[in-house]
Amino acid sequence: MCRAHARIVRCEEQNHRGDVVRLSGGTIVIDDSYNANPTATQGALDILRTSRTAGRRVAVLGEMLELGDRAIPLHETTGRAAASGPLDLLIAVGGAPARALADAATGAGLARANVHYFETSDEAADAAATLVRTGDLVLVKGSRGVQADKVVDRLKAEFA
Repeated sequence: MCRAHARIVRCEEQNHRGDVVRLSGGTIVIDDSYNANPTATQGALDILRTSRTAGRRVAVLGEMLELGDRAIPLHETTGRAAASGPLDLLIAVGGAPARALADAATGAGLARANVHYFETSDEAADAAATLVRTGDLVLVKGSRGVQADKVVDRLKAEFA
């Protein structure tokens, strides 16, 4: 974000926009928790899918907000996309659309035991702290209003 003050433009780096965070033990978090839409989320899943990792591929997907009456079908499409690639663990966060994403992922073949749904990012952060393992590659993506960045902060604390 850039701000003009007394003829000086000051630009501040925007956090949570594709930041790669390397944690202890080789755990890597792709922090894209600032914003989400179906196209960007699909792109982030493609990056997760094609990135090399010695550990598991984990996606923490927060609800994509402001999709109106298309929210449920767009989240279902995203859930099916998540299940289509090598994904070991999915954590969905938010309201009914996020639940639809999780259900669609299991319907598309992702094992129910590897899909978790939580209404809040605080709950998801607690779960991620116990589910994510050393060496995992973790994508955290969601609309700002869902506060998926709490998951990133918790993982940073756990793997410090």
